[in-house]
Amino acid sequence: MRKMIVLAGSTSLAAVLIAAGCASFPDEATTRQIAEKMMHDGFPGVPPAFAKRVAQDRSQQICSKTGNAKLTQQESADVVKLARASIRYPASGKLIGDWKVGAKLAYNGSGSRIRGGKLEKAKAGNGALCSNCHVLNPKEFNVGNLGPSLAGYGAQRGQSEAVARVTYERIYNTWAYVPCANMPRLGSSGHLAPEQIAHVVAYLLDPQSPVNKR
Repeated sequence: MRKMIVLAGSTSLAAVLIAAGCASFPDEATTRQIAEKMMHDGFPGVPPAFAKRVAQDRSQQICSKTGNAKLTQQESADVVKLARASIRYPASGKLIGDWKVGAKLAYNGSGSRIRGGKLEKAKAGNGALCSNCHVLNPKEFNVGNLGPSLAGYGAQRGQSEAVARVTYERIYNTWAYVPCANMPRLGSSGHLAPEQIAHVVAYLLDPQSPVNKR
């Protein structure tokens, strides 16, 4: 979320705007508080662990600019620093897992959904659903285009330790490289475990993966 979206239909927000003569939005702090309350109130009865995600962490607070405000150089540096501090690695130390497991994760959208007022629990762990935003297998056509194509990712970059580390870190928390990017922070948010991310890395890098086949 690059910008804070505020709905003027809210009773509390309407009162603030009327008091201000509807000449402008409230100050940034007030706008943030109103928006976060609206988000929190929109998910009543969810488990505390999920409810905490409505409250923005420091990185998201920096990225949630109001109006057309841009990140300052210091803000960008702060986001990168916080992102790098959030990164955790697999206990095994291996950043490249099993590409076949990674293939399943890349097309799996399970987990982190609310159904009937309850948080869905994925039996085999949450999925990564990379295909929602990226081309993966170059032979597929029904794929996302919100992000860059990843077809041939490993074939173009190789499978060195350095490439594996950058790939892992970008999946875990891409803000370590692109502050406030639209890509979800899959690892630091707790959506994917380090071992799962290592499997996705393998899917992108392994020469036998469909990603790297022509």
